[in-house]
Amino acid sequence: MVIEKINQAIAIAIENSNLKKKDFQKLNGKYIYIILDNTSTTIYIEVLDNTFKLSESIDNQPDLTLQGSPIAFLNYINSSNVENSIQIFGNVALAEDFSGLMAKINIDWEQIIADYTSDDIAFYTSKFINFLKNKKNEIDNSFVRNTKEYFRDETDIIPSKEQINKHIEDVDNLRNKIEVLEAKFKKLNNK
Repeated sequence: MVIEKINQAIAIAIENSNLKKKDFQKLNGKYIYIILDNTSTTIYIEVLDNTFKLSESIDNQPDLTLQGSPIAFLNYINSSNVENSIQIFGNVALAEDFSGLMAKINIDWEQIIADYTSDDIAFYTSKFINFLKNKKNEIDNSFVRNTKEYFRDETDIIPSKEQINKHIEDVDNLRNKIEVLEAKFKKLNNK
């Protein structure tokens, strides 16, 4: 019962997305298992008729199995620059096609919300969601920028370009002085 409602929601979301039938061409008729580590959850996905269909179990062998922690999948979905520890078993080309499809999908949530509520509610909900996405991106960018600045300016872990150039210049000057002293020392030894 719950799976049927989820499958209906997935069908509506894909119908209101930018995906075309040709995008599913390589995936149609394939079985994908997603195993969430540290949980007892396995998601069974069958790609049929240009949509994803979830099942409680599938008797067929999977064409592709993706295994990782829920956080690894969330990081992957959010395109975080965190190294994902998702293991891939089976057809690697199919994994690339699946990943490409997931990266390409852009669902028109405003249209879906408008189907169930009024256009005004859908419009303002969409604006609010976009506002939250923009704020999230700003926070992510700010965090990365502040972290870089901290390591560059507040710690002595990473030297600045000027410090590196100054060090190289000092080493060159020291080398020149050593060569002069060595020449004088040889001159004194020869006397």
